Amino acid sequence: MIEREIKLSAAAGMTMPDLAAAAPGIRVGSPSVLQLDAVYFDTPSLALARWGATLRSRSGEPGAVWTLKLPVAVDGSQLLRHECTFDEPVGPIPVAAHLAARGYARSQALGPVVRLHTERVTFDLEIDGRPLATICDDTVVAEGGVDTVSTFREIEVELAQTTGVPAQKDLDALDAVVKSLRNAGCSADDVPIAKALRALGSRAVDPPDVTIPEIGKHATIETVVRHTIARSVTQIIGRHACICAGNDSEALHQFRVAARRLRSDLRTFLPLLDAHWTNWLREELSWLAGEVGIGRDADVLSERLRAQLARLPDRDAKSVDDLVERLSATTSEAFAHVLTTLSGDRYLELLDALVDGARNPRFAAESPEVALRAARPNLIALVRKPWRRLNRAVDALTPDAHETALHAIRILCKRARYAADAVVPLYGRPARRFGSAMAEVQTVLGSYQDTTVAEAWLRDAARAVPSTRLVAGELIGFERDDRSRLRAEFAVVWKKASRRKLRKWMK
Repeated sequence: MIEREIKLSAAAGMTMPDLAAAAPGIRVGSPSVLQLDAVYFDTPSLALARWGATLRSRSGEPGAVWTLKLPVAVDGSQLLRHECTFDEPVGPIPVAAHLAARGYARSQALGPVVRLHTERVTFDLEIDGRPLATICDDTVVAEGGVDTVSTFREIEVELAQTTGVPAQKDLDALDAVVKSLRNAGCSADDVPIAKALRALGSRAVDPPDVTIPEIGKHATIETVVRHTIARSVTQIIGRHACICAGNDSEALHQFRVAARRLRSDLRTFLPLLDAHWTNWLREELSWLAGEVGIGRDADVLSERLRAQLARLPDRDAKSVDDLVERLSATTSEAFAHVLTTLSGDRYLELLDALVDGARNPRFAAESPEVALRAARPNLIALVRKPWRRLNRAVDALTPDAHETALHAIRILCKRARYAADAVVPLYGRPARRFGSAMAEVQTVLGSYQDTTVAEAWLRDAARAVPSTRLVAGELIGFERDDRSRLRAEFAVVWKKASRRKLRKWMK
């Protein structure tokens, strides 16, 4: 669930305004009072807080006791966060919550860092009979934060959960509610901040363990390499919790993309970096991408085959049900494998090494001064190299090339794309356009590979579950038709992507 809330500070004696008068159609519900007791957990360095995440156990209200809130974005005055809940009693941190927080904490121990006692007066707002928002008027006493004991008052305006984009009338009414609260004396920070972070003080809003340095056209090689590594490491860490807490297939996809991208980027920069360090990282990233790829591939297979199954006639319903049951078992086993990987010591060691590498990439010992050179004139040769390898491989393709040859082309295309993406801040739009063209080719070849994986799975399913043989045969026919179409589509997108004018910036 994504929590959307506006946080406002208020003086202890401020009187709540009549919010029913804020906009036409608003109705104010009856208030209720809750006494909440929350303990927040973090590392000694406040690693979670510095990433913008919080992990707490809280009593005093119905529902799950444990909550992990993950940063999504700050949109103006709104604080958007993923909210993951764990239905476990107060006590030791639940295993699932600990695993979800592991990306932020890594090898650091989690323990209690602050306790908040909150008297909450809460009531709902409706507009024209529809839920609009929940108002929480909180008086908070913090123990163990930056001060021994501190007290503050905060008013939260939490937008009601909707299935799509809120109606403009609702957003206008919400603005009117916030304006009414401001007129009554409330104020807002420039950047909204969670209660626990407010209580923990300035140390809780220090930069996280990995920051992505800004780069421009005159950046050094060191800055570009740090930027490139930090970008992928940040994505790996940011997606970890969503995978563990919510079985989020898109987060799993982005996690694997980040691991593969970083492995490719390290290959691009290999002539500049310490070979032993770089090769170890690349081997470990290859292992990680492969292990989590089992889960991602199962998601892709499931999505693809369920769409194909919908094309079959109703008379095949029983066989379809048997295939769906086997498909569900495949995806469940694959996700369990991903969780096992992310809870292992090998992954933890890699995470620590990636964070260290994002801060201090290891350049080749024989030429340490290379890191201080201007990046723009010195990196272009490293970008041309993967393109030339890709171009030679495509030229060598025959009309009846085997699937493995096209899969190899896809890998080379991905390397050329990632190399161009790494220097977009240096070369701007031309590098971005080239990367987009490579991405289009990669997408076609990725779909082509998906058809071969689906066909192989269907053959195994037909052998294991004889009742599905006829349906599996029909689906294999669909996959082969798609493969023929995609082979022809590859020729079209390659012709477009390999145009000379897309590569002028590489000279």
